[in-house]
Amino acid sequence: MAGAFPPLARHVPDLLKRADGRSYVGKVLLFGLEGEINVNGNAFAGQMPPWGALSDDEIAAVINYVSNAWDNGKSLPSGFKPFTSDEIKALRAPELTSAQVYALRSGAAGGAPATATASGAGGTAPVSFTADQVGRGSDIYSDRCVQCHGDTLDNGEFGGAPLNGKYFKQHWGSGSVAALIAYMKAKMPPDRPGSLTDQSYADLASFLLDANDYPKGDKELPPDTASQQKLSLQRGK
Repeated sequence: MAGAFPPLARHVPDLLKRADGRSYVGKVLLFGLEGEINVNGNAFAGQMPPWGALSDDEIAAVINYVSNAWDNGKSLPSGFKPFTSDEIKALRAPELTSAQVYALRSGAAGGAPATATASGAGGTAPVSFTADQVGRGSDIYSDRCVQCHGDTLDNGEFGGAPLNGKYFKQHWGSGSVAALIAYMKAKMPPDRPGSLTDQSYADLASFLLDANDYPKGDKELPPDTASQQKLSLQRGK
């Protein structure tokens, strides 16, 4: 997804060819990644959430899949061996933050990472949205999201992930608005992901941010990705 999430096709093998590529890729899945990166000449300022809650077997299976899918298998380093659960288990300690994983990227990618923005997560300005926008987003949520995520954002009939509290903070609280909205476009509505307008996704995000106690302002959350990348979800100290 342009500007937010980089391609895995024709990219994962390049990571694995580096001296510490295997450990880096494993740590990205375990601990997440935040910070602006450059892949194939394009900049991406999204956020990879940590997936350490998955089992060692599951994480190894995911890496083995993306290492071979989309013709990646043709470009793997010589002597490549599938990841094992024991290998993943060994990477769990010491536990890292997603920012620390980002710091490792220079070694894994063979050079300095793209210059991080001031927030370290693709955003330099605080997020802004209006009360009117929250109201529009609330209507969209009630129409398209409430069955999966519930009327309190964490009690959905069909087991959708929580959209508030600790879960929201852990997955999105250090990233940019662009990363959150790009994920929304990729996942919802579940029957037709990406089918809402850019404005509707921005309004829906405003509703979620208001529900997570981000302060409203006098400027609407913009619908375009370039502007969203400049808005950080990291709260002030």
